[in-house]
Amino acid sequence: MSMITNTSVKRFYVLLCGFEILPRGISVRGGDNRIIIAEPICAYLADTDSGWILFDTGIDAARIHDPVLAKEYYTDRGWTTLPVVSPSHSFIGQLEEIGIQPEDIKHVVLSHMHADHTGYLKLFRHATIIAQQAEVEYALHTPPLLGNIIEDYSFPDLNWQLIEGDYELAPGVLLLSTPGHTPGHQSAVITLPSSERLVLTFDAGDFLENFEQEILPGSSSNDEQALASILRLKSLAAEPSSTLFPLHDPNFIQTARLAPQYYE
Repeated sequence: MSMITNTSVKRFYVLLCGFEILPRGISVRGGDNRIIIAEPICAYLADTDSGWILFDTGIDAARIHDPVLAKEYYTDRGWTTLPVVSPSHSFIGQLEEIGIQPEDIKHVVLSHMHADHTGYLKLFRHATIIAQQAEVEYALHTPPLLGNIIEDYSFPDLNWQLIEGDYELAPGVLLLSTPGHTPGHQSAVITLPSSERLVLTFDAGDFLENFEQEILPGSSSNDEQALASILRLKSLAAEPSSTLFPLHDPNFIQTARLAPQYYE
């Protein structure tokens, strides 16, 4: 991939939207499930010349804090420990700290359609929702299991823009087809005004070690695709002025600049 020298990105924010409490084997193939890890749930927000772009929408806290909904959507589906979303993880609260409201966001990119990424999609029926066609087809026709909540994305008035393969959404905002975790998973490369590139892995690999040691996630829709996606993202991150940005890594999140701080 050639280096992008111009970018429409002005600022890039990391929203910390809570934590999932998961056995290690969920994220690392063959991992010891006696080890329980608090994995961050993140969304990203880019302020660009053409407007705000949101990447994923976190997890719906209402379904966690309401005992009836928590039983229906989590406990009855096999979750042994509920995700943790404290007031400081409030999705809307973080947008307000930055100085915007959901209606200010015109584009929402979905990496994939598991519940920790689609939680507040309901707030963006006014926006264009950009996802891989393979992902939407898979998610809409997959029974609600551990990973997805169909009610998050089954609204008939959602304005989908379905893409196939890599896609330049705006200068400096490149979406990458990285299937394997799910059939239509996508990642992204963000070029900052400083020319630094952030390689956003999303769930192609949860931890840095998935890439450093080329270890598959705990489960995948296709192991061969999953490994190819890991290798692709690792290669991109090895290019000059590039940084791998793993979404669920509990160590990486401790060093990241969290909103309202930003990257530029």
